[in-house]
Amino acid sequence: MPSTFMMRACLISLLVMGLGASQAEAQTARLESIKLTALKNAEKDHFLAAHNAARKAVGVDPLAWSDELSQVALDTLDKQKDQLIEKAKEGWAEGQIVLPDHRKDDKFGENIAGWAGNKVPGAERAVTWWLSEKAAFDKLNVDGSYKFGDEKGKTEIDAEGNERPVVIGHYTAIVWKDTAHLGAAKLTFQLADDRGTVRTYVAIVCNYDPAGNIDGDKPF
Repeated sequence: MPSTFMMRACLISLLVMGLGASQAEAQTARLESIKLTALKNAEKDHFLAAHNAARKAVGVDPLAWSDELSQVALDTLDKQKDQLIEKAKEGWAEGQIVLPDHRKDDKFGENIAGWAGNKVPGAERAVTWWLSEKAAFDKLNVDGSYKFGDEKGKTEIDAEGNERPVVIGHYTAIVWKDTAHLGAAKLTFQLADDRGTVRTYVAIVCNYDPAGNIDGDKPF
């Protein structure tokens, strides 16, 4: 049985939308609101549909929603919410985003994402970012070897012109042929400073079962 190369991948979404100079000058912030919930209704449907559109494109079966996996994601965020809020306060002046830590166990696959700004998109945006790795996946796998994860010695240039490791494990987690279920949760909170500047933070955790990214196997 192949070993699990758990690419429980984190997407460091350095997206801070709509922040101006006055926000950057403010040094302290207070918590205004917080909401923690499993994805539901239209947001859940769009999130799941985005996964399944990618899976259909490579000829694998669609995923079904799992309330159990959503609860796992919810528990992960609940345990970390105070820590994430404190990190956001500490990084207020720089508009720093916050990302949840991965679980220590490998029972389920896991993708995470985070962003912050004055106007923020829904959870489906996380899937869009994860799927952006498909281009790198296709480039690495022109020979059909189906590599995944952080490829040692392979780098790419990001939008800012910086060199970074090639990461494709989020994409392969989404399209992994044996994965059958997913569930996700979202933490949203707002901070405000004494100048009236308000910023919204979002953290997403998505779990997959069975976990993908199995060492020595192909995603599809």
